[in-house]
Amino acid sequence: MNFVRRLLGVILLAATVGCTGETSRTPRTGAPSPGSSSAGAAPVAIHTGFSAPTGLAFAPDGTLYVSNWSGGTVERVTPDGARSTFAEVSSPAGLALDTEGNLYVASYSGDTVYRISPAGRRQEFATGFHTPAGISFDSRGNLLVCNRASDEIMRVAPDGTVSRVTGGLSTPVGVAEDAQGTIFVANYDGGILSRIGRDGRVSTHSDDFDGLGVGLVIGRDGRLFATDRAAGAIKRVEPDGSAVAVMSGLGSPVALGVNAAGAVYTATWDDGALYQVPA
Repeated sequence: MNFVRRLLGVILLAATVGCTGETSRTPRTGAPSPGSSSAGAAPVAIHTGFSAPTGLAFAPDGTLYVSNWSGGTVERVTPDGARSTFAEVSSPAGLALDTEGNLYVASYSGDTVYRISPAGRRQEFATGFHTPAGISFDSRGNLLVCNRASDEIMRVAPDGTVSRVTGGLSTPVGVAEDAQGTIFVANYDGGILSRIGRDGRVSTHSDDFDGLGVGLVIGRDGRLFATDRAAGAIKRVEPDGSAVAVMSGLGSPVALGVNAAGAVYTATWDDGALYQVPA
């Protein structure tokens, strides 16, 4: 039954978002640089050729990691634009980096989070999830994990101990904690962005979305950004919960990441491309 549930989840995600295959297009050389795209201008791709990119993570030196969800790989793009396969993981979704440079990868179909050293050594960090999607670290060094199929947010301590933060969500796929300790959750169903207070209470923070994706990050100056994959837009979420499109005209944006300088990037499923989001 668990296998059937996972399989149905994979089919639903691929059918709804529109999984694309790896293309032969070559990434542009050079480190990602500020683009001119805005909510009213045509987006300009920085790198192309990804296969359903679902997670982004930037190292302090500017190295970018991209999870190729349908390709079963995590790609590494160095600051000079050189691209290579860093690791092979079954249906890699969310990505996160710790302070030691270890990369954490949520295996959507494997119900596992892997830890991969900077040298590429892979080991199981935590298991027993239910189609884990987005992941991110909280301020205490714990890894937050979206249990997509069981409507939960889980917390993994540095020693690998797993505990439950909350449940009763609506297919959570993205998670991020702000400086005040509030946890925000992107729900795949219903276009609802939830918030979990320090007291554990869950409430609706915003419903200004057509359909949220995995990408949910805290950007420069503590501002919250989310992917509205159904609307083809990246939206900035204000403290009152209103969501403002800062970039549009994208084809199923799913992934979001923030580099060391605070710049936000997104990656799209329809064309397998990376874009910089206007500040």
